[in-house]
Amino acid sequence: MASQLKRPVTLSARDREELLRLTTTGVHSASSIRRARVLLALDTSVGEPDPKEVIADRLEVSGEMLRLVARRFAETGGDVLATIGRKKRDLPPVPS
Repeated sequence: MASQLKRPVTLSARDREELLRLTTTGVHSASSIRRARVLLALDTSVGEPDPKEVIADRLEVSGEMLRLVARRFAETGGDVLATIGRKKRDLPPVPS
């Protein structure tokens, strides 16, 4: 039985290429690579994704991580780089 995602992730061919390149070449932060792999696993453009539990076990992340990445993808309007990158702080740091 396939999992029903509240926020489906649909990537374009260009976005898939970019994420694959990011996960296989160059030097990138571990969190960016992890988020990119989650997006690739949740992608519905290449067919029905595996159930969330299977994806979480395969990528060694939590189900909450899958939900958060899918939510961030929806919030950024499908911008892949904004989804995998660090989020900007709303408020500047408070001086001591």
